[in-house]
Amino acid sequence: MSIAYGAADDDSARPSRVSVLVGPDGKVAASYATVKPADHPDEVLADLNRLS
Repeated sequence: MSIAYGAADDDSARPSRVSVLVGPDGKVAASYATVKPADHPDEVLADLNRLS
């Protein structure tokens, strides 16, 4: 799954930690390479609201 969503390369031993928001169509709607745990839920909820 990590390769399909761009979080790892085929030859990568360990995927990077990336948070993604997948839209209802199955496509990545947003990708978050750097996450501040205190702010991330609000950021994801705001992006989720933009999808509707």
